[in-house]
Amino acid sequence: MTTKLADLVVTGARVWTGESGPEGEEPTAFAVRNGRFVAVGTGEDIAPLARAAEHVIDLGGRRVLPGLQDSHIHAVRAGATWGTELHWEAVRSVADALETIRLRVAQVGEDEWVCVVGGWHCRQFTERRMPTKAELDAVSPENPVFVQMGYECAVLSTAALRLCGWDSADDAPPGAAFDVDAVTGELTGVVRGQAAYRLALMKMPKPSAEVQRAGTRAMLDEFARHGLTAVADAGGFMMTPESYQPVFDLWRAGALPVRLRLFLSASTAGRELEELSTWMRHLAPGFGDDLMRFSGIGELVHLGCHDMEGFDGDFIIQDAPHAELIAISERVAAAGWPMSIHAVLDSSLDRVLSAWEEVARTADLRALRWSVVHADQASPANIARMAALGLGVQVQNRMVLQGTDYIPLWGLDQVRRTPPLGDFTDAGLWLVGGTDGTRANWYQPWTSIEWLVNGSTIDQPGLREARHRLSVAQALTAYSSTGSYMVGEERHRGMIAEGHLADFFVPTKDPFSVPVDELSTILSDWTVVGGHTTHDSDTI
Repeated sequence: MTTKLADLVVTGARVWTGESGPEGEEPTAFAVRNGRFVAVGTGEDIAPLARAAEHVIDLGGRRVLPGLQDSHIHAVRAGATWGTELHWEAVRSVADALETIRLRVAQVGEDEWVCVVGGWHCRQFTERRMPTKAELDAVSPENPVFVQMGYECAVLSTAALRLCGWDSADDAPPGAAFDVDAVTGELTGVVRGQAAYRLALMKMPKPSAEVQRAGTRAMLDEFARHGLTAVADAGGFMMTPESYQPVFDLWRAGALPVRLRLFLSASTAGRELEELSTWMRHLAPGFGDDLMRFSGIGELVHLGCHDMEGFDGDFIIQDAPHAELIAISERVAAAGWPMSIHAVLDSSLDRVLSAWEEVARTADLRALRWSVVHADQASPANIARMAALGLGVQVQNRMVLQGTDYIPLWGLDQVRRTPPLGDFTDAGLWLVGGTDGTRANWYQPWTSIEWLVNGSTIDQPGLREARHRLSVAQALTAYSSTGSYMVGEERHRGMIAEGHLADFFVPTKDPFSVPVDELSTILSDWTVVGGHTTHDSDTI
């Protein structure tokens, strides 16, 4: 009887291991056993293992890449309602968007809400505008419709306004505003501000536990279709311990097709230190297993330090929140947790760094893998401070949808160097790539990779300066091995290398060969997590 030396052997491949560009000699084969790569080399090297392998697959010259990792996405929150919401990432006209609503209304029960909660921008439509209340009413006269565009605004149908109890601009909750028709004085249906979105969402029935689990699984299957093998969930607004139940259920059932790395956020203004201390009192850094693990604190650390999308240029972190940020950061460092914090504006980044410099007097932030999320406006002086602290930067393709919106606020010169990727790399900061999906942005990783390479927004090709663009290899590194480094797992995950977890995929196109503006069209034909297939297009 022949002893099985490998569960899977892949031959006839062009393997980018994650260490360098595709120039020169590349491995053409590898073997997997017990969920890990046990050999990587040439077909001749792997031949003895192939002769005693359970499965041998010849890829006929196809490209193989390490599994992609989205370092910053709000997956847990999105998964709970994934199956009850419409997704407009691929919709390109108002007419088509309205058709999706009409079709959903025909499928759901009478008076059931129809929702689109972020993940799109009106600039992706040929009409360059949002649907109107009248258009929503026409396709859904009875069912309430709520359509939220990122965090900028939302439009509600007449039925939705009625259920929210909103009849005039005076009904707007504190911190929100309602648009009115200049002639009639009636509500246009457009509302602005987190308080308005939150109140509208609270009117919608919470999906059952079964629906939340099914939606989360469907979302993760969609991620696998794009070549994702791991995501770092960034916590965020309205996240409570109960929010994690769907992913816990899938984890316990062995039904996670994508690895989850969870970052824990504060959710209640005035109770941030208490909430995060409670999490840390009951959890240790890295609690979990290779499929799901609690990996860090952030991005929402203190609500008084959060500058949202950076559209409010007058935002300043005040002294009281700043002092609490120091206290929270000291507690996180003492407990040994990785930490990340949202900072779009350079003025916010400046205050965050002053807090972390206090912490660095007694803690090594480099060893703890602390990072800044976005850092879009980072100045040379603050980049130097980040480098001195050993920080990383989590960069996302927010500018793909919103870049044009920042030009009148920040000026064209600033937007053309947003974010300053060249300055980050020159300073030695480690970069991790992500999308910031699914409310603020599209969730497709290849859109983000293309943006890292060409700097194009949806309506302005090549907006970001060439100096602040990455090569394809650099972008893929930010989406693979550096994502593992961020959570302290670089020694066993993120590359196609002996001893690493066997996470890889076969892209539909070779990213090193296609035109840059085709990178966003890439999907996966075969995705594997820990040696197990999580997506198969039946073309291998």
